Amino acid sequence: MKLVCHIGTPKTASTFLQNTCAANPKWLQKNSILYPDMLTPSPNHISLFYANSRSLHDFAKDYGLKSLEDVADFRRRLSAKVAKQVRKAPKGIDTMLMSSENLTGNLIDPQSVQRLKEFLDPHFDEIQIVMYARRQDDAILSMYGEFMRRGFSDRTFEQFVKKALSPHTQVPYLYYRRILTPWIEAFGRDAITVRKFDRQSLLGGDILTDFFAQVLGTDTAADFSALTASEDDNVGLSGPVLEFLRLMYPSMSFRKNGQANPLRARLAPYINKLPAEPRPRMSTEQSRKIMRYFRPANTWLKSTFFADQEGPLFPAKGRPGEKGNLGQITPEETAEFAGRILAAATK
Repeated sequence: MKLVCHIGTPKTASTFLQNTCAANPKWLQKNSILYPDMLTPSPNHISLFYANSRSLHDFAKDYGLKSLEDVADFRRRLSAKVAKQVRKAPKGIDTMLMSSENLTGNLIDPQSVQRLKEFLDPHFDEIQIVMYARRQDDAILSMYGEFMRRGFSDRTFEQFVKKALSPHTQVPYLYYRRILTPWIEAFGRDAITVRKFDRQSLLGGDILTDFFAQVLGTDTAADFSALTASEDDNVGLSGPVLEFLRLMYPSMSFRKNGQANPLRARLAPYINKLPAEPRPRMSTEQSRKIMRYFRPANTWLKSTFFADQEGPLFPAKGRPGEKGNLGQITPEETAEFAGRILAAATK
């Protein structure tokens, strides 16, 4: 059996793709694809990361993994689960599809990637790795929105960017040469497909169409008439809302006293319904600063995976001098957003 392993990156519609796969087993089977159970409560196959990382991630505790011995046992159980599903796959299935953005978001050292290869090799005749690369300025802006929405940080956007471009970056998956080199060393360059995450580059201008073209190994769109696409749950909030959430961080952060904050969990549905417009925008100067920083990595990515493309991999955008709207909020907006949350939470 062939394996197609989709490794992200984060903020490239991975959750949407995973939810769609989990919701359409009959469509997948009709197209000779199996989306397996990987001992996770969600369609994200994050267990691949937990089972093959050389270190114990804090979130692995949610799976009962409290020591490296627990991880070793979990790895054996997960391998047995994969083997059973390969062995008992319905007639006509020739491709297993796995997906987790954590494989680029968190599994970043060469030894862990090699451990993943050793985990997968016994089960499959062929392994194909698929990854989507997003221009870094857009990805950083999107991840900043996610940090504010989830209550992960109270950094300003300037501070967030400064850390993103530092040795202790919170977005290591945007350093494409650093991330992809261990995958090339473990699986080989020919086993890896990298696609650009933008409408102009995606087949049909659509991530779902492009994704299944990679899985099915075709350059034509699949028939989606019997497929139900998941709702895109990647909630985007307005520029002023992001600043409101940043200012409110001390009162409703994601974690409190070393534990998940129950207040944040209760308020999350109401936060997600705050306005989405006007969309967050960084300044042109900030965009170009970010893309200059990543130019060497993007030059490598282009020569390695997009050698036939003319011009820069990610062209400059925005007019010189154009200002963004991050870090700005009026007293009236602050009162409106607080009022919305209070009204909804006290119903």
